[in-house]
Amino acid sequence: VQNHGFGGSTDKMLLQYADRILYPYEPKLVFFQTGSNDYVVISGTDEQKIETCMAYKREMFDSFHEALPDAKFVVMSGLLLPGRSEYTALTQEINRELKALCDERDYMFFVDASDMTCDGSSFRTKLFISDGIHLNHEGQLLWADNYILPQLKELWEN
Repeated sequence: VQNHGFGGSTDKMLLQYADRILYPYEPKLVFFQTGSNDYVVISGTDEQKIETCMAYKREMFDSFHEALPDAKFVVMSGLLLPGRSEYTALTQEINRELKALCDERDYMFFVDASDMTCDGSSFRTKLFISDGIHLNHEGQLLWADNYILPQLKELWEN
């Protein structure tokens, strides 16, 4: 297992740096967690942001699949963030779109962890550092134990 993530990244940046952080390793399984960094910088209506964001994601995953045709991609949902609460509905819609995209492709698997950080009426702020955007250690462990590792185990066994 290798962590090639970097804070503040966007899908455009992941695509830009794939030749350095992804392709040379020829992974069999790649976990992706992209979230609000992609759409907080996009202007327009929520519908335009969703359309633009999903176009970037499709381009990224298509490019990655072309370069790594045997790899499986696990797409983690965008987390619902107390520090970006104004984007909750947008994040939920993009998560629905991501799930639909994964359902269309046999090499992509969606893991919805949004309920980990928000119960529908309030955020679980104790899982975040003070910015309300990044998970603290407790949040990272919960995310790994309850969402990432079960998917990894399921794919490894199949």
